[in-house]
Amino acid sequence: MSTDIQDLIQKLGDRNTKARLDAANALARKGNEALDEVTKLLNHDDYTFRRIAAYVLGKIGNPDSVEILVEALGDDNSDVRKSAAQALNRIGKPAIPLLIRALGNISKDVRASAVWSLSKMGSMVVDPLIEALASEVKDVRASAVWALSKVGTPSIAPLVQLIDNDEKNVRESAIWGLAKIGTPAIEKLAEHWNVRIGEDAREGESETDSVDISDLIAGGENAIKQWIKFMIDNRHKPEGLESTPESEVPKEE
Repeated sequence: MSTDIQDLIQKLGDRNTKARLDAANALARKGNEALDEVTKLLNHDDYTFRRIAAYVLGKIGNPDSVEILVEALGDDNSDVRKSAAQALNRIGKPAIPLLIRALGNISKDVRASAVWSLSKMGSMVVDPLIEALASEVKDVRASAVWALSKVGTPSIAPLVQLIDNDEKNVRESAIWGLAKIGTPAIEKLAEHWNVRIGEDAREGESETDSVDISDLIAGGENAIKQWIKFMIDNRHKPEGLESTPESEVPKEE
């Protein structure tokens, strides 16, 4: 380890916040030269060093750091977990496969941190998360749809395409995700089914032809889920598909 890097690492323990931040940014500017020594700090006894190490690794942005940062999502300190999730988000696309795998981790903290990191990547994670909805692992499905709902608008069209899927778990996950997204999803579904909403709705019309969007919004996620299920059952129900009990819908941790 060079003297410069050694001095900077020592300064990460400085009592002065600005001094610590300056040292962290200086290490990040060292790039791959500092990678090994900063990576070792993720095993430091002091959580402050672990938190700053994750920050620096994110700034360096080397994809080789992804695996150990995913491991850091399980750190017993919430600040370290948050820093690791932010670092993975900064690294971006190379981190997606391992973050998707982390959605099935036994630890709720790891799953939640992976969801947060993925959801901040926007449209680039939609396709991988949609694929994860076909997983046989319930935690993966639930976490994937949670992340999709947090991504928001870019997730709507792919989720709408899954509401009539032959696989019960995929179909239910899509319904749950759309319900979490709320108003924009209702509007897209209404367009998909040619259902009139708002001022276009006609009094006395069939429930499959128009919907009071304000009532759905007021009723929250459960009301939206029930409306989607009703529409699937009564308007565009694929042959052989049956409704799925509410107990089968994946739940957010």
